[in-house]
Amino acid sequence: MTPSPVPSGERLPGVPEIPVAQHETFPAEPGANADRQLAYEPQGAPEVDLAEGLGGHADYATQVVDWALCDDGSGAQCATVTAPLDWDDPDGDAVEIAVRRVIGGDSSRGPLFVNPGGPGFGGQEMAQRLAGRWENYDTVGWDPRGTGQSTRVVCGGLAETDDFMALDGSPDDAAEDRALRDGSADFAQDCRDASGDLLDHLTTIDVARDLDLLRHLLGAEKLTYVGVSYGTYVGAMYAELFPGSVGRLVLDAAVDITGDDEAPPQSAGFERALGNFAQWCAESELCDLGDDRDAIVDGIGAFLSGLDARPLPVGDRELTQTLAAAGIALFLYEDEEAYRTLAEVIAQGQGGDGGALLQAADLMNGRSPGGYDTIAYAFPAMVCADVADRGMDAVPDEWRDTFDDAPLMAPHLGMSYTCETWTAAPAPQIRITAAGAPPILVVGTTGDSATPYEQAVAMAEQLESGVLLTLDGAGHGAVTGDNECIAEAVDRYLFDGEVPEDGTTCG
Repeated sequence: MTPSPVPSGERLPGVPEIPVAQHETFPAEPGANADRQLAYEPQGAPEVDLAEGLGGHADYATQVVDWALCDDGSGAQCATVTAPLDWDDPDGDAVEIAVRRVIGGDSSRGPLFVNPGGPGFGGQEMAQRLAGRWENYDTVGWDPRGTGQSTRVVCGGLAETDDFMALDGSPDDAAEDRALRDGSADFAQDCRDASGDLLDHLTTIDVARDLDLLRHLLGAEKLTYVGVSYGTYVGAMYAELFPGSVGRLVLDAAVDITGDDEAPPQSAGFERALGNFAQWCAESELCDLGDDRDAIVDGIGAFLSGLDARPLPVGDRELTQTLAAAGIALFLYEDEEAYRTLAEVIAQGQGGDGGALLQAADLMNGRSPGGYDTIAYAFPAMVCADVADRGMDAVPDEWRDTFDDAPLMAPHLGMSYTCETWTAAPAPQIRITAAGAPPILVVGTTGDSATPYEQAVAMAEQLESGVLLTLDGAGHGAVTGDNECIAEAVDRYLFDGEVPEDGTTCG
């Protein structure tokens, strides 16, 4: 699921200042915000030679990208570049970043970087999938540090991760609450033992700095970028750190960058999507769950509540309440095309067969028979790298505060102590406005389950140059879908620099 790993306020009390050197750009740009400009060169001074003026990062900035055909037969080009593990210690250890590009037409406009979100998803598959979408660009996807084929987060084995994923996130008593805390702490320690210092350098600031290095190495003066879900946070952070290097940024299915306690929780988006599904189900001959919307929702709630006390056996595993809620949520990311399958798997579960829902939960969590994909480990590592520590005792009350917005999904999706037991300190909390950046296109979908539409509205308002484009529809993300109105507006922006009128809505 897409988190909202975003800072609150201007700067939180007691949080240290971010070192200016963390926001160096390649090369130093006179147009950057003054407090984010690299300290070694006064603002307005002539640009220095790249290799001489990078404050210790010259080896990274002058590396040669050795492109070769990817080994999957796709015809794309693959390469691996290196970046400092700690951007404040360029002489220390390095991380590897896996990159894929699909060359555009003969008149390529250069690289268009894409990021699918997560956090924790690699970007190579997205680049391959969207290669023909903007064919006059070289479509470039990279696996952010911690993910995919880059230097990755590693945690426990299959059995240990199964135990973590099945933890009861809605404890009914002190013993269940203690089990959730202890299980979260055990998982966090497994990740520290297996991944070491990498866990301390997985913030979105780190990812944005890696992206700026890639922009430079691929010869782009300005960044052209399409980010979805958590990828909107990467893009917004990039614009905050490097506004003078922003070209055209499309941020689709925005996460919450406001830190506003009144912002709708992610579970509210799933609640809304579940209601849409129940309405479809009540009116459709393809659904056998009933013909009354509210009764269908109540039936799903009763099914999930029953699993809390009596999980369904599935082979040598169990379908727990937490896993069933995750399986249902998987389908709620999609539009109505997924509703028929969701109706079938819920009906099977209510009939005592939890196999299909467990399979859906496994897809959601990145599990296969041989183990877990890196998303299972990179997701908590990257979320917890960004969010402020709320304190263990605050978690239950904050969880219950979401019940008004999501009376069914919030209780069953549960709460999490993962970040409160995590062993890496969170990143400094900053307010993102991207002052000085050119127009940034923010796209939101009114029925988005994972990133509620209100978050796109808020992002467009908070970014000084944000422009809102709306899809009145369902599904998580609009830009990669088939709505012609959205596609035309995005294409005009990416190819011609034509910015749609703020507030434009496509049906």
